Amino acid sequence: MHRRLPRALLGAVLLWGCGGKPPPGTNTPPAAADLTPPTVSFTSPREAWRLGAYQQVRLEGTAADDTGVERLTWRFNDGETRVLESTESEGGRAFALEVTPRPGNNTLVVRAEDATGHVAEASVSFHFGTLVSAGGLHGGAVRDGRLYTWGQNAQGQLGLGDTTPRSTPVLVAELSRVASIAINSNTSLAVLEDGTVWTWGANASGQLGLGTPPVEGQPRTPDTQPRNRPTQVPGLTDAVAGALGFSHALVLKADGTVVAFGKNNNGQLGDGTTTDRDYPVPVRGLTEVVKLAGGSQQSVALTRDGTVWAWGNNNFGNLGQGTEDSVAHPEPVRVPGLSSVVDIASGRDHVLALHEDGTVSAWGLNASGQVGNGESGSGFEVRAPVKVVGLTDVVAVYANSNFGLALKADGTLWGFGQNFNGQLGNGQSGSEHQAHPLADKAVVGLSELRDAAAGSTFGLGLRRDGQLFGWGWNSTGSLGNDTLQNNWSFPEPVVVKLP
Repeated sequence: MHRRLPRALLGAVLLWGCGGKPPPGTNTPPAAADLTPPTVSFTSPREAWRLGAYQQVRLEGTAADDTGVERLTWRFNDGETRVLESTESEGGRAFALEVTPRPGNNTLVVRAEDATGHVAEASVSFHFGTLVSAGGLHGGAVRDGRLYTWGQNAQGQLGLGDTTPRSTPVLVAELSRVASIAINSNTSLAVLEDGTVWTWGANASGQLGLGTPPVEGQPRTPDTQPRNRPTQVPGLTDAVAGALGFSHALVLKADGTVVAFGKNNNGQLGDGTTTDRDYPVPVRGLTEVVKLAGGSQQSVALTRDGTVWAWGNNNFGNLGQGTEDSVAHPEPVRVPGLSSVVDIASGRDHVLALHEDGTVSAWGLNASGQVGNGESGSGFEVRAPVKVVGLTDVVAVYANSNFGLALKADGTLWGFGQNFNGQLGNGQSGSEHQAHPLADKAVVGLSELRDAAAGSTFGLGLRRDGQLFGWGWNSTGSLGNDTLQNNWSFPEPVVVKLP
């Protein structure tokens, strides 16, 4: 026999079953505690990525939590913490932002918080600047803001206070917080994180930029003495990058303008004259520059809109104008037919331009196949940009003397041009040049490279784990390994002995 519940008790039961409060004295199962913190991950850029051009970096990622992300904030380098906008996405909240890098290492931190108060942080770091560079017979590498140099030192280009060559890398103790380096011929340049510029080595044309600007009516002696220790270039405190030609220097400032100093016989300083300058002078008409490159007597600039500008020597079609001549060109001119360029490099008298689609264009002297169009020899100059044969998926380009190197997205390195001393690193050397990259002729055994450099007759490759390699002509310690025979070719990579 069933008994009917009293109306008041029946109402309480119904209310409790529909989500109301339980009647007095009734036990309620506790709600499950939220013990899981959010997660934050980055999809780009890759950790320890190296940025070669001075432009905004887009960072993307997602934040997720089992109960929902309540708040996202971000902090870039030493800046203030800010709210990070995000949108709903599969698996959480998607975020994206663009930041302007500073010279050297950069770090972005994203913090996520859920409704319970659990927090999680993730960070990604990348480097803006050149980490390895190579000249005539000396090289340099930056590790944790400290600079190491090795090789020939007759002009004091190692910055060690003497002219003694070194067959293994030595710390340049006077410099710290080094963001970027440029080495060419017998001269060296460093840009520090604070925007100052330091130079040392050969200075016969004033390419160290250490002179004092002239004062009208007063006598003046140009500063052309070599330096065997780093010396600060006066008046430059807002530099972000630098480049060296054979006897001239280019410096990119934070506002996108350029100054130059050194030899100027072909107008390679871009100041409208052919007068050598031992102090920085503005390059005419250039703004929004993001990358610079120097050759024997020509200069090249990449601007934010993806166009390329060149000035100086044009004996071999160096300026990419479709012509060649022996007339000085002391002001920048745009290279026609080029767009969407993201990186540039210059050899002695040829130029490389990387497009955002991963292909490469080139022009200039082609005696050794350094333009990469499949031809080579005297009279095969290329006066306007042509595509390098067989190159795709490239992320950076390098050049010096009569050869070039292309770094692919998978971290492998591919060379073309002169290979007499094994500077292409493909296991071969001798009189046979390589007129374009070959499918089976990458730099032997190297992958996961972060940066690379081309010297006059040798190459360098920096792997993402910090290990450095060199190949090509070893003379006076140029490959940074004291177990190697002097004045000998090594066409496959060997370890550079960083301390």
